[in-house]
Amino acid sequence: MSSRFVSIKAKFLLTYISLIAVVIVILNTYPVIISRDLVFISKENTIGSQTVQISTSLEALDRISPDTVSRVMNMLEISGLSSVVILNSDLDELYRVGRNAEGYEENIASELLDLAMRGRNEFRASFSDGAFKSYAIAPIMSNGMLNGYVCVYEYDEVQGGIIIGLQRDLIQISCGISILAVILSFIYSGTFTRRITNILDAIESVREGEYSYRIDVRGHDELAKLSAEFNSLTDRLQSTEEIRRRFVADASHELKTPLAAIRLLSDSILESDNIDIETVKDFVSDIRDETERLGRTTAQLLDLTKLDNNIVTVRSSVDCSKVAERVVRALKPIADEKNVDIVCKLKEDCCILATEDELYQIIFNLAENAIKYNVEGGEVTVEVAKDNDHVMIAVSDTGVGIPAQDLPYIFDRFYRVDKSRDREGGGSGLGLSIVKSTAEKHGGEVEAVRLDSGGMCFKVTFPILLFTNQVIK
Repeated sequence: MSSRFVSIKAKFLLTYISLIAVVIVILNTYPVIISRDLVFISKENTIGSQTVQISTSLEALDRISPDTVSRVMNMLEISGLSSVVILNSDLDELYRVGRNAEGYEENIASELLDLAMRGRNEFRASFSDGAFKSYAIAPIMSNGMLNGYVCVYEYDEVQGGIIIGLQRDLIQISCGISILAVILSFIYSGTFTRRITNILDAIESVREGEYSYRIDVRGHDELAKLSAEFNSLTDRLQSTEEIRRRFVADASHELKTPLAAIRLLSDSILESDNIDIETVKDFVSDIRDETERLGRTTAQLLDLTKLDNNIVTVRSSVDCSKVAERVVRALKPIADEKNVDIVCKLKEDCCILATEDELYQIIFNLAENAIKYNVEGGEVTVEVAKDNDHVMIAVSDTGVGIPAQDLPYIFDRFYRVDKSRDREGGGSGLGLSIVKSTAEKHGGEVEAVRLDSGGMCFKVTFPILLFTNQVIK
């Protein structure tokens, strides 16, 4: 595995482990904090209540003294407290239980006592060294006068031990989860990076020209969808590359043939010392024919290139019947020469959104083919009509037709039907491709149907144009 894939895996693991660490910290702190705060609330309620109970009982005394305080305290059922101190208003100690209590901090008690001198109850709790330390002070009031203070302290290791145990259990659970998460992260990151590696390897292979490369798609996640899209893209690339190679090969062959003929004829003229003028004229005439055929092929290739590049043209309203009339007038001499009749069936107001030149090229190619591959004395019908919300242009003939097995391929570039489309007739195999591409450029469709009589009918349908003054780029 290359360094960049190791880097991807390392970054993924680092991010994943960092997230795990954050989760573990939260799991080890939040429950402990919540539990500790709940104990604080419980301590404030219980110890505060006991402190107030002692203060209230002492407020009933006429005079606070060590004896009277001791009698009251003996009657009260106070348990669980580590230390209880009763002070008079002069802060003289009248009663004490639990001297030198564990964890007792005099400075905290003094601070709370200063606050209690204002005549209000005070409470403070802390958790340290595995124990809860709770301080509560309440003033002793008698007839609105401050007579003394009740100072209570509790050192609780039992609930502190529960919190420590909870924290220890959480740490153990977190460690187990961490180990499991790290193992799973290694497994998942390995799978993830391996799939990324496969995609990158596939991209590199396709970049080198291996368009047949495919990725094994597994799962239903985003990477699987990405792999499926990649395979779909390479399918299109492979098809496009095959078409391109075939196109280049066919184009080279088409251009090579007339060039070879021109060179052969030229060499024949140059190498013959006693060639007569009539033979020279025949050779030059043949050279001219080959040059014209070469020019036609080149022009058609340029037309296909423009169509492939989706060059923007200004489209406007075009009357199909008027364009068909122009085509028929242009082809009438060719039809007369081959003794083929042209019949027109043209409806009015059959307008589409297109360019007149491109529509002319569509009808001209179809009508010229119908004449060229017709039989002597045959007939060509050019029809323009409305079909619901479409305009239909149909060119049919009484010629030899196209075999059924060849129909699926007649719109492919350079495809010829051997029995009826040969080079001697001047066809390059590009005319129908241009018709189809041009029609689709303007939202149309082309259909080829073999007639029962043996001839062919080519139908081109376009969306009808409702507003004849519309212009679109």
